[in-house]
Order: sequence, then structure tokens, then C-alpha cells
Amino acid sequence: MIGDKELRASVDRYLDSVRAQAQAEIAKALREAMTSGKLGQQGSTETAVALTCDKIGLNVSVYSKIGL
Repeated sequence: MIGDKELRASVDRYLDSVRAQAQAEIAKALREAMTSGKLGQQGSTETAVALTCDKIGLNVSVYSKIGL
């Protein structure tokens, strides 16, 4: 069985990968929304991230705001 340290390291590697892709996609969507006038240049916008994995029964949404 995998130990706690190894499990945390594995999850950290996964989150590093997700973070890089999510950051690029969010920045792209924000720029497009500001350019099109859907979103102002200041303030904030509410966001959500859904984490799912049927195999381990994971289904959680994380809500927050992105300040501009």
C-alpha cells in the first residue's frame, strides 16, 4: 500500500498539471470576456471548479472569485 508521503506527492503532481492548464484556460476566457464586453476590467467574477472521479467516488465543486 502507498504511504501518506507518496500519496501526497502523487496528488501534488496531478494538481501541478491541472493548475498549469486551468490557469491558461481561465486567463484566455477572462481576456475574451473583457474584450467582448461581457466582463469589465475591474471587480471580480465568481468561478467554480468541479473535481470528479467515479472510480474513487469523488464529486466536489470548489467555488471562489477571481479578482480583476
